This record gives sequence, C-alpha cells and structure tokens, in this order.
Amino acid sequence: MRVCSGLAVSLLGVVSKPVAAMFYYPDPAASSLEHILVDNWDAYASNFSSAITPCDNYVTEVGLPAINSHRTTSAQWLRVAFHDFATADLAAGTGGIDASIGFETFRDENKGSAFNDSFTFWQPFVNEFVPMADLLAIGTVMSVHLCGGKYIPYSPGRIDATVADPKTGVPEPGTSLEETLAQFEQAGFNQSDAIALTACGHAIGSVHAGGFPEVVEQSAITPDNTNGAVNFDDTRTVFDQAIVHEYIDWTGQKGGALVTSYNETSRSDLRLYESDGNKTMLELYESGDRFQDTCVELLQRMINTVPSSVQLQPAITPALIKPVNVTWDVTTEQELVLSGKIRMLYAGEVPNKPVSVTFSNGYTESLVPEEGLGTSAFKLTDAQTNATTQYFPFSMPSSSVTGATSFTVAADGFEAQVFEVQDAAFIVPSLSYADVAKGAVSITLAARNNRPDFDPSQLSIEIATPVRQPLTLAPKIVRTAVQVAEVESPFHDIGYWSGSTAVEPPTGAVSVTLLSSGKVIDTLLLDAGVAGW
Repeated sequence: MRVCSGLAVSLLGVVSKPVAAMFYYPDPAASSLEHILVDNWDAYASNFSSAITPCDNYVTEVGLPAINSHRTTSAQWLRVAFHDFATADLAAGTGGIDASIGFETFRDENKGSAFNDSFTFWQPFVNEFVPMADLLAIGTVMSVHLCGGKYIPYSPGRIDATVADPKTGVPEPGTSLEETLAQFEQAGFNQSDAIALTACGHAIGSVHAGGFPEVVEQSAITPDNTNGAVNFDDTRTVFDQAIVHEYIDWTGQKGGALVTSYNETSRSDLRLYESDGNKTMLELYESGDRFQDTCVELLQRMINTVPSSVQLQPAITPALIKPVNVTWDVTTEQELVLSGKIRMLYAGEVPNKPVSVTFSNGYTESLVPEEGLGTSAFKLTDAQTNATTQYFPFSMPSSSVTGATSFTVAADGFEAQVFEVQDAAFIVPSLSYADVAKGAVSITLAARNNRPDFDPSQLSIEIATPVRQPLTLAPKIVRTAVQVAEVESPFHDIGYWSGSTAVEPPTGAVSVTLLSSGKVIDTLLLDAGVAGW
C-alpha cells in the first residue's frame, strides 16, 4: 500500500506525489481504520482525533467564535450516529448506520448543524476502503473513548447508502412517548434500552436555542453563548454518569433542557425517563462504574445496527507490531529499494531497544527508532497510562532481500510476527501521481520479466476516486480502468508500463489497484490528505 499526504495542496492545482505505502496489514480497510483508532496524538497521528481534542473543541469554527458557540464536535458526532440509526427497521432489514443521514438533512427531524459539520470534517477521510458509514460509527467510538468513556469495540464493513432512507421517525422533542417507544422498538431497542441509550447519548453536549427554540428560550442566547446552549449536565464535555445523578438528585442541569424545558411538550427525555417510573434511571444511578459498561453495550448495538445485506467484519484491535508505508520504489539513482517503518505499540515505558527484521531469505537488520513518539487513547493490559507508539524506519536494497516472500519482526517483550511481501510487480510511487489541475491520474507499474511463473501481460490497473455527489456531503466512489503501455525501463529484468486516465476532482484519497489475473497484488493511495501518513 502507499499513501500521499498532499491533498490540501493538490486540490489547489499542484501535482501531488505520493509518500510511499505498499503493503496493508492485514488489509487496506482494517489498516486505515486502526490508524484512526490508535494513532491519536503526536508522531504520525491520523488527525481524526484533532476534531475532538480537547473534548470541548468545535472543529467547524476557531478561536473565540468556537468557544462562544458552546457547540462540541464530540457531542455532534454522537447525535449524527443516533439519527442515522434511529430509522432502522430490523424486521424489514433496512436502515441503521449507512450514512443515509447525509441525504436527510432537509427533514425537520434532522435540523441543526451537526450533520453537515460532521460530514464536512469526515469527507477527506473517505476512500474506496473507508466509507462514510464506517467513519460515522468510528466517530461515536472516538467521542466516547477520548472524552472519558470506555472503548466501544469497533467492527468495520458498513456500506454507504446511495439515497435517503424512505422511512422517517427520528424522535423529536415534541414526539409522543408512544411514538418514541415504537420507533426504538422498530430499531431493536426495548423501553429500558431506549431510556439508557438516551442517557448515554446525552452524557455529553447541549441543546441550543438557535436550533431548538421550542426547547430553549431565546433569552439563553448571549454574547458569550451565541447559540443559547443549555447543557445536559454540568460536565458537558466528559462522558460520565453526571446526567443520571443530576436528574435523580435534581441538581445541576437536572438532566438537561429536554427534561426541564419551558415548553412542556418538548420534555421528551423526561417523558422517556419517567415512562417506567424512573426504574431504569435509578438502576443507572446505582450502577456506579457499570454505567460505562451499559453505554458500551448499547452504543455498540447502535453502531452495529446495519441493513441486513451488510456483513460487518471482526472487531479491530490495536496492532502491537504494525508495518506502515512498506513499499518498493526506485530511487533517483535507479536502485530498487524496500522501505518503510515498523510501528511498535507499548503499554508502559518505551524501552528504546532495537527491533529486528529478518527476511525469509535469511537477511536480517537491527532497526534503530526515530526520536518522535506517538500517543494513543488506548491503555493496554490494564495499564494506567496511555499506550505509546514508536517508529523504526528501514530502507533495504533489492539485492539484500532477493527471493524473500515475507519478513519477521521481533522485539523484546513481543511475540514475533510474520508479514508477507512480493516483488513480482508493483506500482512505482515516485512515478505515479494525481494532477488535479488537469483532472488526471498517471500511473507507472513495474513488473519482473524474467520469471517463468509470472506473466506481466496479465496485469491490469483500476482506480477508485471519491467525488462529490448531489444532496449529500458523503462522496461516491467512481471506478475506472487504466490502460497502460510498455515504456522504457532502467532495469534489464524489470519492465515498466505507464498510463493515465481522466478523473473528477477527488475529495480524498484516490486508490490505485494492481491486479494479476484478477488478484490484487498491490494498492497505492494518491492524495491521502489528512487521513494519510
């Protein structure tokens, strides 16, 4: 696999050259999403976490306007996920987390800035392997995990909707209790589930007079509270139990504006909480630390509610050893090299000891770490501190690893892991690029021409471009085959083939896939932008 970090520049018309990345471990989708989940701050951070760091951040504005808005991106991400989920119909096998909400923002039940704010931030991360629906789900995971809650196990594999969900019915402040419970039931959540999920979802955030004048009086709007925010509890940026305690004890925000609204018909949370005589809220009150476990279970069910045609993949776990940006490329001196980094994830103190890489042909190198460290939101093996990432770069000439089909990474305190490689054919990163100003992608591939068991004539190239589409900020993926022709090569045993194709302006990474007899053997990402390495 390979990625480029130049989207913001390339969209201004500059030719973008990729920074390498050839092999995805275990696959492009899992590798990319694990990067978002694990690489949160400092060295090689994915930038996804920056939107909700700190948890009172509002990424759509900056400076004093953001502070005075009292909007929080973390709370917005939770709201977007719930609204996307809420029209699910389990019996019919429709709806759930599919990013159809992007087509539904014109509906009164989806009013407010949260949807377009969130999709605007997520848009550059979308590519062939990372759909908007998976980002929508991961936004919930990150908002809870980074803002004081526990980690929600995250499974990828969602598929973006291409049209609005024909069903409506997201509960609104004025929705009757009967309608609200019926909608939750249709989505697979009983009365107790509905109450607890609402409390969990309102553990952070506010209701704003600017968007909900039927809930919050306009007098709440002031120069330092420009949207008239009324918080759900006194810890609006911390995912904790405060909303339950303040509601039961009738202190602080007393459960928020949807409990205490001046307009009795808009007290939707109060109607829901009282619907079982406060039994569920009292159980949550007395549950202590188990409140977090309840929220994890319910929010995981919510984000895993998908159309019946979608099969989610196994949950992603942090990779303790992860090769990143491992790629073949050709230097300016016409030398073929394999380069990349090994990311190590440490639970405690970083040992600063070498890591060894041994290839299946017997060649071994001891790698020295870079100086910069990364910080993860994860705490491993019951550690009390956040995990730390450290990177070990390498660059090896082809002559040293000739015939190797895998390499083994070993380090003190870690179980050695084996990763496959191949050099029969690859996309040449230094000779492949997207020229957005000209609306074209140019690709050069290299292939061995001296192997009896490999036929370069069976190679083909396909690209997938995320582009804008009407009625939603979620991109669609446009797939194109690239015709290539043989060109001059600097090597006697490696041939070059080049080609180009027109593309629409991309919103994120353009993926280039090299196939041999229909089997994927290499993937390159161009213009990866903020989502890239």
